Amino acid sequence: MPRPGPTSETLHRHWAMLSLIPRAPRKIDTARLARLLEAQGIEMTRRSIQRSLESLAAQFIDLRCDNRSKPYGWCWDRGGSLLEVPGMTLDTAVTYQLLERHLAQMVPRSTIESLRPHFKRAREVLAAQPDAKMTRWQRKIRVVPRGQPTVVPNVAEPVLRAVYTALLEERRLEVRYRRRGSEELRDYEVSPLGLVLRNGTLILVGCFWDYDEPRQMLLHRMSRATVQDRKQHRPKGFDLDAYIEAGGVGFRKGEPLALHCRIDERVAIALRESPLSQDQTLSDEAEGWRELRATVADTVDLRTWIRGHGPLLEVLGPASLRDEIAADARAMAAIYG
Repeated sequence: MPRPGPTSETLHRHWAMLSLIPRAPRKIDTARLARLLEAQGIEMTRRSIQRSLESLAAQFIDLRCDNRSKPYGWCWDRGGSLLEVPGMTLDTAVTYQLLERHLAQMVPRSTIESLRPHFKRAREVLAAQPDAKMTRWQRKIRVVPRGQPTVVPNVAEPVLRAVYTALLEERRLEVRYRRRGSEELRDYEVSPLGLVLRNGTLILVGCFWDYDEPRQMLLHRMSRATVQDRKQHRPKGFDLDAYIEAGGVGFRKGEPLALHCRIDERVAIALRESPLSQDQTLSDEAEGWRELRATVADTVDLRTWIRGHGPLLEVLGPASLRDEIAADARAMAAIYG
């Protein structure tokens, strides 16, 4: 294998630049290209990017610079051919289709836009071989949400694009947002720390202004989002996985609970396969019943899970949670007579 040298490094930079350039009518300026290349570990100045693109434009006739207004932007001709090295195989085409269908919401919008030609090419490859077994693979795979399905709320495309850009480039957002139960729109400065897809809803985890406490915002409640030039404020030691594990996106109500329940054997079967926590224990009680103990986050989701099992689950502790569930049960009984 040849050693990396100036020629191979230049080829890598050029290929990375060309892959980031969108198709007309969209365009990208050198400042944004520099930020996206930096995210890939490639350091280039705006001037060196401009010189490289001018040189590449002489070799690629579909590569153009739109200099009608500043900042000048680069784009590929809408009808230009897709650069492929090597050509797309059938299994790769199926992978692109599954990515477009199921994972598009978890990928930066700039990446999705750059993949549009690949999605189109994937459809062409699959259409050319409709009877191949690999082509039929996508008909055999489905992603089904747990629980009662609901219509996914719509997120404005400009908002989605701005959020993904700020998250990728670690910059702040200026957001116009409607809080739950309110019709009033308010402006916030947010430092995006992470994005969570939960039951089809996109949740932005971030800090307001320079505060350290992470908050949550639902993207479909944003009417406007603008990327700022200021670097994001990130609390020291913040970890998205730890935040989620502590119930961060489950609408926390307090500190973790030592849950103690009496559960039907049918509930126990599911919990043996998918425990509530690492320290969960299940022990025999009366015939057909089991005793459950587990340390869990004190969240709204926990209460929804408990209520969903109805008479198959009795909360024994903590006492405050038992009283809360009992009050709910009495209220429901009163409604239904």
